[in-house]
Amino acid sequence: MDIPERTGETASRYSQVAEAYIDLFGAAEQAEAEDRELIAQWAAQIHGPVLDAGCGPGHWTKFIADTNRRATGVDLVPEFLEYARANFQKPEFLRADLAQLPFEDQHFSGVLAWYSVIHTPPSELAPLLTELARVLKPGGTLLLGFFAGDQLETFAHQVAPAWYWTPADLTLLLEQAGLKVLQAGTRARAEARTHGHLLAQKPA
Repeated sequence: MDIPERTGETASRYSQVAEAYIDLFGAAEQAEAEDRELIAQWAAQIHGPVLDAGCGPGHWTKFIADTNRRATGVDLVPEFLEYARANFQKPEFLRADLAQLPFEDQHFSGVLAWYSVIHTPPSELAPLLTELARVLKPGGTLLLGFFAGDQLETFAHQVAPAWYWTPADLTLLLEQAGLKVLQAGTRARAEARTHGHLLAQKPA
């Protein structure tokens, strides 16, 4: 697998903090209740296989698989995948770059990209979203989680540089990728960065 240098560096940094990350975020129960509710409502509308793109330690992949949906998680951090495979037997976990997914066109009924593109530079995000759209079936939906801001700007994330996005800017990129945005929302969080989410659908 030919991984771009920047992407490989970010994955390497997550490898270095994988144990601490898993302790903090290794189970869906550790996530905010609003996130669990949103993802559960989204998954309930999907009738077919689901991709957890940038699955980390696999907690959301398991969360989706527990709703009797076939779920596949992909990530580039070996430590995350090792943990996921050891602890969550129901889903499938693969090592893959989100910009070069090893799946056929229109393979999934749903794609979850939950904070998994926050480190992607703006100049590289459009083709990545196009790749996520490629593997979606017509009528399938993408649920995207991100850090929301008043403008597009970078910030010093604890692991690697990340970006704040406005819902409007991300909506434009999703539309350029051939998706229709059905829902956009932000949520202020106590002592944490503002959460944003977008729900987009591939036209049938």
